[in-house]
Amino acid sequence: MSGTSLARAVLAGFIATLAMTFLGFLASQMGAPIFDWGRTLATYLGGHMVMGYVLFFLGGVLLAVFYVTVLMDRLPGHSWERGLFFAVMMWIVTGAIFAPVLNMGFFMGGVLMAMGTLVTYMVYGATLGLLYDPK
Repeated sequence: MSGTSLARAVLAGFIATLAMTFLGFLASQMGAPIFDWGRTLATYLGGHMVMGYVLFFLGGVLLAVFYVTVLMDRLPGHSWERGLFFAVMMWIVTGAIFAPVLNMGFFMGGVLMAMGTLVTYMVYGATLGLLYDPK
């Protein structure tokens, strides 16, 4: 991966994570059940909210780099479709493995929370796909 490609992946990952976070904040203000991963990470770090969000955004950037270097060219469809496919894969891994490990229950403990979280992941994936590879 060239330096330019890496920089584009990092920027796309940051913006996609920002879009995901913004949607989560908006949805939670309207009463929708959206999982706040930054707050959850902060809880596991002893309440350090800034560190929770730093880790969350770092994870979003690292996942974007992984997507660009490993998966993007192997997935079918247009850029946003590949991003959505990646988002659904991330959601399945998160809901089936990470959420239970963090004592949040299988797929964040319920259907509404799981679906709300899926929507935010899909925003991340579509944004990442469009920003990195706008074909």
